[in-house]
Amino acid sequence: MNLSTPGTLAADDLHALIASGAIRSNADITDGQVQPSSLDLTISSEVFRMPGSILPLPGESVRQLVEGLALEKLSCTNPLCLVRDAVYVIRLRESCALPEVIQLYTNSKSSSGRIDLATRVICDGNPRYDRIPAGYHGDLWIELVPRSFDCVVRSGDSVNQAIAFTQRQILDDAALRQRHQDSPLLYQEAGVSVSAETSIMDGRVVMRAHLNAPLVGWMARSSHKPVVLHRLASHHPQDFFTPLERPRSGFMFLEKDRFYILSTDERVVVPIDLACEMVPYDPAAGEFRAHYAGFFDPGWGATCNGTRAVLEVRPHADDLVLRHGQPICAMAYERLTSPCSRPYGSAGNNYADQNGPRLSKHFISSEPDSA
Repeated sequence: MNLSTPGTLAADDLHALIASGAIRSNADITDGQVQPSSLDLTISSEVFRMPGSILPLPGESVRQLVEGLALEKLSCTNPLCLVRDAVYVIRLRESCALPEVIQLYTNSKSSSGRIDLATRVICDGNPRYDRIPAGYHGDLWIELVPRSFDCVVRSGDSVNQAIAFTQRQILDDAALRQRHQDSPLLYQEAGVSVSAETSIMDGRVVMRAHLNAPLVGWMARSSHKPVVLHRLASHHPQDFFTPLERPRSGFMFLEKDRFYILSTDERVVVPIDLACEMVPYDPAAGEFRAHYAGFFDPGWGATCNGTRAVLEVRPHADDLVLRHGQPICAMAYERLTSPCSRPYGSAGNNYADQNGPRLSKHFISSEPDSA
C-alpha cells in the first residue's frame, strides 16, 4: 500500500489497510465487505433510541453523548424493529486507528437508500457527519432514521459504506472532457455516447430523468409491514410501493416529502481507475435529495455501454413537476491510487445489470423491460 499516492483506495489497498489494523472489527471483517473501492460497515448489537439528531463537540465522545440523552437502550442481537421517523444511534462493529494521512468518507449503501433508510456516521470529537478525520483512533457510530417504512435490523447488517483516501482527486471539467473523449462516460439507449457539451459542466457529468417507459418508477406507500433487512428477494413491491406509469401528459407530479424511485435516462460508465459519487444536480434546479447512496464503484457499466443509475428522490421544500429529460443529478469522478483489480459486477453485485427503476435487493424482482 503506497500512502504517498493521492487518491481513493481500491480493494487491494483496502485489504492492506485492514491487515495493518487501521480499520478493525470486534467481529472478523470478511472479504465480502470489501467492495471495488469501498468497505461495507456493519452494525453491532448496541442500539440507542434518541430524542433527535445530535453531533459530538470537540473532545466529546459519542458514547457519553448517547448514554446521557438516549430515551432507551436496545439490543439487536436478535432482530429489532426500528420505527419509522424515530432516530437511532448504533455502534458499528468497525473501529479505526487511521494513519495520519488516511481519511474516511461514508455514505449509505444503495440498498439502504432504496428503502428510504437514512444513515449518517459519527465519531468522537467530530461535529460533522460522514467524515472520519485523518489519524482518527476510536469507535464509529451510525445514526439510522427509517423514513418511509419500519425496518428490522440485526447485528452484522450492513447499511453504510466507507471510502478511504489520502487526498481526494476530483476530476475537473477539462479532465472529464478528455476522459469522455478517450472512452465515453455516458451513453444513450442505443449505445451512442452523449455529447460532452450537453453533459459535462462545472466538473460534473449531468444526467437526466427517464420518464419514457411503461413503468418509470415507484412511490412509497404506507405499510403495516416492515422491511426486514436480512430477508432478500422476499418482500412484495406492492406492499410498500405504488408503481408509476409513463405520465400521459408528459408531466410527473412529485409530492413534497413523498419518496420516489426513478432512474436516469443516460447510462453511466465508471472506468476501473476511477470511482464516482452521485450528487444533486444544482440547488437552483429544485430542492430535493436525488440519491442517498452516493458511491459508484470502478467497473460500473464498463462491460455494456453503461448502466442506468437509480435515483432516490424526495422533494423537500415544494411539490415538483418533472419531465422526461430534465436534469436531475450529476456524477463527480475521482481518481483511485491504482486501477481496481476487482471491478463492480465481477463478484455478483446486486445492481450491475439494472435497466430501470429497480427496487432494493430486499424485494421480489419487478424491474420492467425499459424502453
